[in-house]
Amino acid sequence: MKKLLLIPMMALLVVLGMSFTNFESETEEQPVMVASDYVLLNGNWTAIPEQSCSGTTYNCKVKFQENGQEFPVYDEMDDPAPKRSGSNEATLINLNK
Repeated sequence: MKKLLLIPMMALLVVLGMSFTNFESETEEQPVMVASDYVLLNGNWTAIPEQSCSGTTYNCKVKFQENGQEFPVYDEMDDPAPKRSGSNEATLINLNK
C-alpha cells in the first residue's frame, strides 16, 4: 500500500519541479548599437559607435548633421583628452539606426 502512494507523490514532486523550469531562454533584447566611444552633448555623455580615428595630429570629431556642430570624441566618459586623429574632418554619424 505504501508503494502505491509513494509513486504518485514522487510524480507530483517531479511535475511541480518541472513547472519552474523554462525551456526558452528569456534574454533581454540587445541594443542595436554597442557604445564604444562618447561625446559630450549638452553636458551629458552620449554613447556613439566606435570611431576609427588614427593619427596624432588632430582631435577626432563627429557631427550628427551635414552642416551641424562638431563634437570631440572620447574613448571613455570623463576622459580629459579626446581621441587623436590624422584628419581635421569630422565624421558624419547617424544615431537613429
